[in-house]
Amino acid sequence: MFKQLRTFLTALGKEPAPAYRPVNNPAPRRLIMTQASVLVMRDCVAPEIARGHEGIAYLFGQTNGATTVVVGAIRPESRTTSGSFNVSSIAMARVVRQATDAGLQVIGQIHTHPGQAYHSDGDEDGARIAYDGYVSIVVPNYGRQLPSLAGAAIYFYRNEAFSELQGKAVKLITGKF
Repeated sequence: MFKQLRTFLTALGKEPAPAYRPVNNPAPRRLIMTQASVLVMRDCVAPEIARGHEGIAYLFGQTNGATTVVVGAIRPESRTTSGSFNVSSIAMARVVRQATDAGLQVIGQIHTHPGQAYHSDGDEDGARIAYDGYVSIVVPNYGRQLPSLAGAAIYFYRNEAFSELQGKAVKLITGKF
């Protein structure tokens, strides 16, 4: 019966409205990290922790734009000071190549601040890579508390902007599988 009504209305040029309403509700943003990946992050910034400099490491994994999974990190060649870091485009290309060779994506970065953790204007402007699903983790006190992420500010890039992730949106997987 419905098929006949649809055929009739289509012939009249009056296609019926769908029986459902499309939902424009984006998938929730989530970050999943392994404990091992956080330990590697700490190792990557260890020289800067010792010197009292800001440190930087890039995160490897996969993202679909809504859920980002971190499985590792790499320390790029960089220039650091007590208040900044800089990664050249050549060093960044090397990072991207290593991720690609491993069949992974560069899905984020972790960097340290001397005091409180927040996304500064320089952090926003200096993000060399930013696409939906990219994460930026900022840890306070030059990262001295790593592997603890207490006091960290974690941001997720979506729709051309970084926004802070809260609570259950960040999952740390500990122990053996």
